[in-house]
Amino acid sequence: MKKVYIVSTVVFFLALSTTVFAFGPGAGFMGKGEYGFHREGGKALAAYLDLSKDQIDELSQLRQKNRTDTQGLRSDLLQKRMELKMVYADPSATDAAILTKQKEVDTLKQKLQDKMTQLKLEERKIFTTEQLTKLGKAAQNLKNRRDRMKDFSKRGIRPGAWGRM
Repeated sequence: MKKVYIVSTVVFFLALSTTVFAFGPGAGFMGKGEYGFHREGGKALAAYLDLSKDQIDELSQLRQKNRTDTQGLRSDLLQKRMELKMVYADPSATDAAILTKQKEVDTLKQKLQDKMTQLKLEERKIFTTEQLTKLGKAAQNLKNRRDRMKDFSKRGIRPGAWGRM
């Protein structure tokens, strides 16, 4: 009986590992050949939109500037989130203290969201009308893929080998 158990366990893991290796390198959530927004540092999206070298450089500079401008906000948000967790874990904390800390976190999140909106508006000025149209189509395709994934979830298929834990 013990041998049967060991053999069946080995066969199970072997079968599981073959499905993992069947995808090959680079396949991931977006799949091969898809234009992922973050794949290869944005090269796939740049190729899909047919961006010029000047456009790529401008976008890179904008994003770098935004990253340095928001560094303090992101750091503060991380700190406030840690403080909020500590307040939640404190048995003597009042509801008012938790709500106050949560409002601080929400305020920082809103400031970061405003900065991201400003970045997107600045990036939008760099694209041509044709590129904006292509970008809209790419976003719609991404939404359609996400909707299909939600349909899988409704049928009981969960992401990952063990589903959500």
